[in-house]
Amino acid sequence: MEFDRLIARHAMAPLVEAVQDSRVVVINGPRQSGKTTLLRQLQTSHGGVMVSLDDAAVLAAARADPVGFVDNRDDLLLIDEVQLAGDPMIRAIKAVVDRDQRPGQFVLAGSSRFLTVPALSESLAGRAHIIDLWPLSQGELEGTTERFIDDLFADRFFKAPAAGLVATRADYLARVCAGGFPEALRRSTLRSRSAWFTSYLRTVVQRDVAEVSQARHLDEMPLLLRYLAAMTAQELNAARLANQIGLSDDTVRRYLPILETVYLVHRVPAWSRNLTAKVKKHPKVYLTDSGMAAQLLGVNADALAMPTSPAAGPLLETFVVNEIAKQQTWSDTTVRLHHFRDRDGAEIDLILEAGDGRVVGLEIKAASTVTKSDFGNLVGIRD
Repeated sequence: MEFDRLIARHAMAPLVEAVQDSRVVVINGPRQSGKTTLLRQLQTSHGGVMVSLDDAAVLAAARADPVGFVDNRDDLLLIDEVQLAGDPMIRAIKAVVDRDQRPGQFVLAGSSRFLTVPALSESLAGRAHIIDLWPLSQGELEGTTERFIDDLFADRFFKAPAAGLVATRADYLARVCAGGFPEALRRSTLRSRSAWFTSYLRTVVQRDVAEVSQARHLDEMPLLLRYLAAMTAQELNAARLANQIGLSDDTVRRYLPILETVYLVHRVPAWSRNLTAKVKKHPKVYLTDSGMAAQLLGVNADALAMPTSPAAGPLLETFVVNEIAKQQTWSDTTVRLHHFRDRDGAEIDLILEAGDGRVVGLEIKAASTVTKSDFGNLVGIRD
């Protein structure tokens, strides 16, 4: 993959719209997903002042006088890694935008879902527009804008790709193992990429997890992450998981939201129209990047291509679900992601539900051949 060019991010269009309409815009996303680059691009096109709280001197000034840091500014202020300044900074921004309700005053970027903390979310409730910036999508890598969600709900049937553009199963598995983190994709060898993922996870656990929580015994986090990688794309039963890895149920339930806050995992809830009591309520859990999941499992594309590989299906589903989650950022159709499974075993990998109640079910298969039987559960749930 060639990275000499600057990759255009599809989140830019909704970001510009949000800046025009909202007093505060928050860009959330995993560390190294490209938030800083996106902020710089926005500054280049729309002006403003950009500061990073990763700079020790800037952070010290922000913590010493958060009110003075954000007050008396006419330009757009872009603050990177804003979560490092904590609650006082958010409250100072709230005071500014409560006095002056002009749109386009602040763009805040953070490597955690810091606004999930109740005190912070209440501070900016009704004042902030939140945009999730995931690792690179396949369309961003290829220079095209994916409209899969919009096409589904507009009943636009898909045309066959042009000659030479048909991806083989090996192509898909290579993309699954590569993931979407820009720095990982820049690595020239699998060994170098593996080293990057190892360093990345160590940094997130030792720095980001420690910053957003009061969790102790962080040495348990890598073990929990490896188990979550092994069960990616599966239903999450916290009590069963705790028993498998030898941690207390309370510890696992406390750690899981933290891992979501720092964008290492995300959960997809069960879907129901409340028409039956047969539906299970466990969410599915996914790692936020299939390349990271493959690294934690110690598998590569060649290993996944083996007919007996147990990881191929779950990792491909993780890859597809994450790609669709990325498209939620820029799609015109607003959807929520769910999965479905009833007590009789009928299962739909992914259900997209639009705001008006329309639903689309997706089955994700790692096999090279698709047969009529693969649509059985979709037909059954439809009927």
